Amino acid sequence: MRATYRPSDDAVRAERRRRYIEEWPVEKQMEAHAEAAMGCPGKLESMKEGFAAIRKALPFLEGGTEGDGERWA
Repeated sequence: MRATYRPSDDAVRAERRRRYIEEWPVEKQMEAHAEAAMGCPGKLESMKEGFAAIRKALPFLEGGTEGDGERWA
């Protein structure tokens, strides 16, 4: 019998948050948003792509949601 580790949704959420902040610290996120508001969306698009890559690398396995955080009953 082979055991497989499947992290809980809370563990996935925590790891995603850690990686978001590691790759895009809050100051860098704010800069990306500010530049996008001034008409230069390059950093914001790069940040969104980076976040999408993190979500793809760390999918929810217990039926969590990607969107608003609500869970199905």
